[in-house]
Amino acid sequence: MMHLQTRSSEEIRSFYTLNDGLPQKAECSGTACFVASKSMGIPLPHKGSGHERIYCLGKCFSAPASTEDSGVPRIANFSRKSVLVEPLMKHPYESLDQYTSESGMSGLKVALSMDQDSVISEVEKSGLRGRGGAGFPTGIKWRSVAKEKAGKKYVVMNGDEGDPGSYIDRFLMEYNPYALIESMIICGYAVGASVGYAYIRAEYPEAIRKFVSAAREMASAGFLGRDVMGSGFQFDLEVVQGKGSYICGEETALMRSIEGLRPEVSVRPPYPTEKGLFGNPTVIDNVETLANIPWIIRNGHQAYSELGYGKSRGTKLLSLNSLFVNPGIYEVEFGTPLETIFYEIGGGMKHGSIKGVMVGGPLSGIMVPDEFKTRLDYEEIRKAGASLGHGGIIAFDEATGIGDLLEHVATFAADESCGKCTPCRLGTAELSRMFRKDSGSSLDYARFERDVESLATGSLCGLGTGMAEFARSAKIKFSYEVKSCFM
Repeated sequence: MMHLQTRSSEEIRSFYTLNDGLPQKAECSGTACFVASKSMGIPLPHKGSGHERIYCLGKCFSAPASTEDSGVPRIANFSRKSVLVEPLMKHPYESLDQYTSESGMSGLKVALSMDQDSVISEVEKSGLRGRGGAGFPTGIKWRSVAKEKAGKKYVVMNGDEGDPGSYIDRFLMEYNPYALIESMIICGYAVGASVGYAYIRAEYPEAIRKFVSAAREMASAGFLGRDVMGSGFQFDLEVVQGKGSYICGEETALMRSIEGLRPEVSVRPPYPTEKGLFGNPTVIDNVETLANIPWIIRNGHQAYSELGYGKSRGTKLLSLNSLFVNPGIYEVEFGTPLETIFYEIGGGMKHGSIKGVMVGGPLSGIMVPDEFKTRLDYEEIRKAGASLGHGGIIAFDEATGIGDLLEHVATFAADESCGKCTPCRLGTAELSRMFRKDSGSSLDYARFERDVESLATGSLCGLGTGMAEFARSAKIKFSYEVKSCFM
């Protein structure tokens, strides 16, 4: 049930930072820890124990953090109906029996009583969009794979939540792996896939342990294997441990990692729905996306689509960083104003006032206080020059200078770039040098603008374009601070 990548050529090993798993002692260099350290006036460690930066441990609620820190975040619901967090607010699920005693696996039972097309229709009509950042309609993706004529199809859970500031997927996997496996089985049944891969980042060792244990329990109970719940449908699951690479959160790089190849981003088309894992049609959904599926199937698409705003239906989990009075994971209905999230739910800042907020992690635009009436909605946030991403919200105060923040984010992007496309490989490194105070680089504002434009137009994936989005928003919303770096 546990699948560990075995190909270990130097070409492949050199790509990763955690080939041997997460070290016992290491400090986080992620963005939530960066702004927390700035606010507290303490230096941020730049290296892990293996002389490599570890950019997020999923402990942003208690930043600055290390592997030795324990503790759990506050989890609460602020939606009219809770789709995801209501059971998690009571307890983590420790056994399959506990899960099934609280309606667990009933979504799968309902799905297996329907034909495949009807299951996909429920997902389509719900309006569920991918929670990994792009917001692509989940039902359209599922139907695309279902239509493909292929002898083998796959379902992949993208558990490589690498955006610094986001710890949503970590706790969904740790607290309720059973629901995610149930979702993967439902998806497999709907699209005609018989094998699933759960790819989980190495930085979340407890999530890996819980997922492997849950998969074994479910296989023993007949929910996985040759005859799922006596239906005649076969679905097998493998759990793949990542090796420390942010870019593996990008779907084409993730597939190459599962295949044992160097995980570089691939040009699209063809899309994974046509030619995905091992060359076969593949559904790749992130953790939070899948977590919605059992509720939708149990309660029907209308109950889900009644929640939300505009084209953003349902609810969204948000993780707030440690500088808020109330850091934690909160379920919020789409359409909620950002100011409600930041000031009423989050309680504002522990010290000082909010200077800016990265709503979708560091590789997205910054939002400033006069934009906080914007609603939690994919389209409205995009109009404000930012993106929702995973929903990892990082607020920072006046102690964080924009030049320092640009250097930090550019260094993160340069470290995590797969190196395949020239604008990203060279541009992120150049921006990092440009804003690093001790680099000795000549500061050229026109060069800065050209590099950002090259990243925006020439990058293959969201790492490069996200870096450009962040830099552009910094340039527009903190114009004086950015230009003062070049004076």
